[in-house]
Amino acid sequence: MSKKNKLLAVLFIIGCIGIVCIAGVVKIASRSNFGDEDVICEGASIDGVDIGGMTKSEAALAVDKHISKLTERQINVNVNGESVPATFGAVGFKVKDNDYVEKAYEIGKKGNFFEKFFEIATVKEKDITYNLSYYADENVTRQFVEERCSVYDVKAKNSKLKLKNGKFTATKERTGVAVQVDDTVSAIVSKIEKHDKKDAPVSVDAVVETTEPKYTKEMVSKCKDLLGTYTTDYSSSTAARANNVRTAVNYINGTVIYPGQTFSTIKVIKDRTEENGYQSAPEYSSGKVVDGIGGGVCQVSTTLYNAVINAELEVVERSPHSMVVHYVPVSRDAAISGTYKDFKFKNNTDVPVYIAGSAEGGCISFKIYGEETRPDNRKIEFQSETTETIQPGDEVVTVDPSQPASYRVVTQSAHVGYKAKLWKIVYIDGVQTEKILLNSSSYNAEPQYVTVGKAVEPSPEPSKAPDVKESETPAATKKPAATEEPKKTTSPKATKAPDKPKTGQ
Repeated sequence: MSKKNKLLAVLFIIGCIGIVCIAGVVKIASRSNFGDEDVICEGASIDGVDIGGMTKSEAALAVDKHISKLTERQINVNVNGESVPATFGAVGFKVKDNDYVEKAYEIGKKGNFFEKFFEIATVKEKDITYNLSYYADENVTRQFVEERCSVYDVKAKNSKLKLKNGKFTATKERTGVAVQVDDTVSAIVSKIEKHDKKDAPVSVDAVVETTEPKYTKEMVSKCKDLLGTYTTDYSSSTAARANNVRTAVNYINGTVIYPGQTFSTIKVIKDRTEENGYQSAPEYSSGKVVDGIGGGVCQVSTTLYNAVINAELEVVERSPHSMVVHYVPVSRDAAISGTYKDFKFKNNTDVPVYIAGSAEGGCISFKIYGEETRPDNRKIEFQSETTETIQPGDEVVTVDPSQPASYRVVTQSAHVGYKAKLWKIVYIDGVQTEKILLNSSSYNAEPQYVTVGKAVEPSPEPSKAPDVKESETPAATKKPAATEEPKKTTSPKATKAPDKPKTGQ
């Protein structure tokens, strides 16, 4: 072939290639909206939304619709078996940046013809996707968790002990569950920021903390044995004093004391006010018998004290009366007064202790139940020992000028004073093994108080002292029967009630 023909052939081939290229460019340009300044080029998408061929407003609308759909996506927060439904928007879903429509629109809009062409061709060939960034407004998320999730918090509940018809029952305990707000907020925020952009609902487990109850049904059910009991007589009380006794006993009845807890008589029987059911009755005050709201409740604390020492629980606080009382031997009383004299004892066992109290038929009775761990061959008894007797001084006379010379009235009988001790004697197989000092007590001696007329006549006949129905006084006290050796008592059987008093207390 001649050189001329070769040249013509080369030119022909080049021409064909050119035609093909031009056709390809035309085809690409037509499919990529090349030259159309109002639309976004093909191949561009935002967060999976194809916006190619759309105007900016159309693309913005499409993206907003996509975001709105995500905002309405359902999320379920699982709280201890409960599902709390919500939308992404309700838990604080937000879009961080949303300026990608403008960026997509700028593709192929700058530079010369070839720069524009090749930029558009590249996008068409490989596509370009702009991914939105999401986050959660933690203030909104926190509010959702606190208001919608924390309502499923459950407090741990101990097993409770009840005595009905002489039989104990224990309720089932409950495990506590508490939503950990900060950790749950973090879990929801993380789920939002890393969500898969699909339509299906998503789930998040709330972070919870469980709290086991301290006292289970198994442990509480061990309280079934009678550990100690005691009874005193209040049948000689006035109606008001009897009312106070019954009121205080009712407050104590049914009390459960868990291991390690301390019982306070003052706290349990509440303030001695008329609002709490108490009435005015005789009581000791500064060596005299006076009327006071709640008079007589010391007999309740005293009866309980004796039940407690029979049960051999730990006595934390106990005080004697200022003067002896008639319903128990010396050193076996337990006075309460104001906030400075209280009877307290501690449950020093490993099982809850239940107090059953009653005030019926003129008798106060307390029974203390728990788990009996003392051996059968071990018995205890208590002995009151009077170490000193203090006689009252001369009578105290008060002159009442308004009364005639023959007038003479005993306003308060004399009280003998004592110093005494209470011993606990322990026997094993009938043989004494221990003698333990439980307390030492002092009781004041008080003289007789008399009121007379203005002029004392040579031989007036003294009038009879008025009856006083209070639990802590009347006629002159004699040396209490406390000094007699009581019979042996066996635990947990009830201690025999003391003889009916002779002093009218």
